[in-house]
Amino acid sequence: MRYYAEKYKSQGTDLLGKTIEERGVVEQWLEVEAQSYHPAIDNLVIEILFGRKRGIPPDAKVIEESEKKLAKVLDIYEERLSKSKYLAGDFFSLADLSHLPFTKYLADMGKMYLIEERKHVKAWWDDISNRPSWKKVFSSRWPLLE
Repeated sequence: MRYYAEKYKSQGTDLLGKTIEERGVVEQWLEVEAQSYHPAIDNLVIEILFGRKRGIPPDAKVIEESEKKLAKVLDIYEERLSKSKYLAGDFFSLADLSHLPFTKYLADMGKMYLIEERKHVKAWWDDISNRPSWKKVFSSRWPLLE
C-alpha cells in the first residue's frame, strides 16, 4: 500500500501526509491497524465468514474474545477521533483507507454495533465508507460474501 500511495501521490489524494511529521503519524496509525485492529477483526472474519463458507459452525468463544479485543481498540480510536477528523489528523490518509475492507466485512456480518456505539468512530466510518472511490470498489463483487 505504501508503495502505491507514494508512487501515485501526484495523481490523487496524498495518502501519506504532506510533511514528515504527518507521515510519521500516518505510519503510527498504520501500525495500530496492523498490530491491534486487524488481528481482532481478522479473527471475527475467519470465524464467521470463512467458517460459514466451509460449513463450519463459528466458535462462540473466539467470537466473544475477538469482539472484546476489537472493542478495546475502538475505544482508543474513539478517543483519537474525538480530537481529529481522521486517524492521522484532519486529512484522509492511508491509515484510514487500510480499515475499509475488513470493516466492510464487519458490517456485512451484522457486527456494526461495535462501530455505531462510538460516536466519533461512527462519524469517521460514515465519512470514509462513503467516499466515491470506495463506493466504486465495493460496488464490484465481494467474493467472500457470496
